[in-house]
Amino acid sequence: MKFSSISAPQILVESLAIFCSVLLAFAAEQWREDINERGRTEEALNLVKAELELNLQELEAVVGTRQNMLDSYIDALGTLVDEGQFPESTPSFIIPDITDIAYQLATDSGAVSGVEASDLLIIARAYEALENVKSNERFLNTRNAQIRYRDGEQYLSGFIYYANRSLIAEPEAIKVVKLAIEAL
Repeated sequence: MKFSSISAPQILVESLAIFCSVLLAFAAEQWREDINERGRTEEALNLVKAELELNLQELEAVVGTRQNMLDSYIDALGTLVDEGQFPESTPSFIIPDITDIAYQLATDSGAVSGVEASDLLIIARAYEALENVKSNERFLNTRNAQIRYRDGEQYLSGFIYYANRSLIAEPEAIKVVKLAIEAL
C-alpha cells in the first residue's frame, strides 16, 4: 500500500485555511445575528414610541377636564354637608386609556438593552409617571367605591383627593412622556 506524502508546510497551510474558514463562518453568523437583534430592538422601540404617543394623546385629551371634575366633587361634598343627603349623581369621569404592553414586551425581550442608559432612564420615568396616573384612575373609576364607605362624605372626600392628585400627576406625566418620545 502506498501513502501519498504530504509535506508539513502543506498540512499547516490547509489547517490554517480550515481554521480561518471556521472563524469566518462564526463571524458571519454573529454579524447576521447582530443585524437581526438590532432589527428586533428597533421594532420593539418603535412600538414603545407609538404606545407613548397614544398614551400622550389620551392624557392630553383629559387633562383639561380635571379641574372641572374636581370642582364638581367639591360642590357635591358641599351639597352633602349642607343638605345631609348624598347627591343623586356624581360628576362624570373621562378615563384615559393608558397602556404599557409594548414597554413590557420590550423589557421582557431584552430589546431595551439596545437603548442608551440615559434614554432608558427617561423612558422608565415616563412609564412610572403613567403608572401613577393609572393608580389615580383606578380609584376614580371604581364607581362601587361608594359601597366601601359608611357615608358619602368619605366617598366624595376620596374622589376629591384622587382628582386633586390627577391634577398634579397628569401634567407631569405629559411632560416626561414627551421627553421619552424625543429620546426614542
